[in-house]
Amino acid sequence: MYARGGKESTEPLSRGRAPRRSRGPLAAALLVVLMLCCLLAAAASAGPAVKPAKPTAKAPKGTIKSAQPTFKWTKAHRAAKYELRVYKGKKLLLKRTGISKRSWKCREVLPSGVGLSWKVRGTRTHHRGAWSKSLRFTVLPPDASKTLTAFGFTSPPATGVINETLHTVAVTVPFGTDRSALVATFATTGASVAVGAAPQVSGVTANDFTSPRTYTVTAADASTQAYVVTVTAATDPGPGPSSAKAITAFCFQGLTPAVTGTVTEAGHTIALTVPFGTDVTALAATFTTTGASVKVGAVAQVSGTTANDFTSPVTYTVTAEDATNQDYVVTVTVAAAAIGQDYGGGKIAYIDGTGVHGLIAAAADQTPADTGIQWSTVPNWYLSVPGALGTAIGTGAADTDAIIAQNDAGTTYAAGVARAYTGGGYTDWFLPSKDELNQLYLNRVAIGGFHTDFPYYWSSSQNLDKTAWHQDVDDGSQYPNDYKSDAFRVRAVRSF
Repeated sequence: MYARGGKESTEPLSRGRAPRRSRGPLAAALLVVLMLCCLLAAAASAGPAVKPAKPTAKAPKGTIKSAQPTFKWTKAHRAAKYELRVYKGKKLLLKRTGISKRSWKCREVLPSGVGLSWKVRGTRTHHRGAWSKSLRFTVLPPDASKTLTAFGFTSPPATGVINETLHTVAVTVPFGTDRSALVATFATTGASVAVGAAPQVSGVTANDFTSPRTYTVTAADASTQAYVVTVTAATDPGPGPSSAKAITAFCFQGLTPAVTGTVTEAGHTIALTVPFGTDVTALAATFTTTGASVKVGAVAQVSGTTANDFTSPVTYTVTAEDATNQDYVVTVTVAAAAIGQDYGGGKIAYIDGTGVHGLIAAAADQTPADTGIQWSTVPNWYLSVPGALGTAIGTGAADTDAIIAQNDAGTTYAAGVARAYTGGGYTDWFLPSKDELNQLYLNRVAIGGFHTDFPYYWSSSQNLDKTAWHQDVDDGSQYPNDYKSDAFRVRAVRSF
């Protein structure tokens, strides 16, 4: 040992005391190295794909009925939770986070009759995956239908006559019937039926019909319609055969809506007007009579069952109990066609000068709600369709035939999609020509179902080799120079 100054020291070190060393910098450095190693190890184990994968949105899409739909999507790999958003245009309507399953039932009532879209993504701790492709959907407005389409009793057997104009129901039951507790059987387009506050169940609920009863039909949209039901007991036939032989009510319950006839007792005539397109060759009339029997010619008539050809007036002969007869002449008139009327698998979109011919448009598009479709297939994008393609009303069917002949059968292009449509069971649908499509635009409100968020629809009318006509159904503009490779909507039509 050496003392300070370089001389050896013989003085022993103090017992129990070690030389002092500085430990602070070394310990801190070791701690930093250890933390870096942990972070690198964690990063290496997680790899570059820390974020959840992108899910695929499945439903809802297109047109739906429920304003509180259930959203469904596929699994996103590595996702622990999911986030969902609903938009109206660019406006965020709904945001839901922390969803642990691959579906979610909406508790809020979404707006109806407008285009909506939604998307979903996976999340994991602080990581968020890519959004799915957005799906578009439209909630149908609640059904406003609220009619009584049939009414009667099974015991005793009696069929009511519904007057839809006055919203009344008339039923005649046999003489002596106890009307204080009759059970009605009925059919309705509404969501529910009540008498006062008492819900009605067809074939189950009894009511006192000694005085008129009001049946209130409530539609799905909560609107209501009241029907006054009057039940009349037949008069006492007396000791001898009755001479009563009147038809007191006459209608076609099988039509939608039911058509009620006007009985003119003074002239013993009955007049009815049925919707355009009604097949009048085999209509079964529902009627009530004070007579013992009713015939058409030699054929006995059963109310609501026996069909007759009403192409020309039909004479119903009522026979009383005393064997006397009374004839009633029934005349059925077919109403003129009307724009927007349900007919031939769709809606009447155009009526020509004859009043009985025109165009029927499908009630909805044949392309998905969020996409369109190309005008022709890839090999024919720059090729003219052989033959002359027209633009006038009446040329769309031939145009469609020519386009399909060039592009072959299939549903990967506009004309093919239109021809493949089978609405109403018909197979003669086609892509409308430029002028036919314009008629759909002019009557778009009555036809319904057109999209305004992407309002562009293909016609079957070619312009140049590589372009064709399409129309904006929002403002009515028609454009001739869109490439056949562009994707627009399709609304099929057929002739009548």
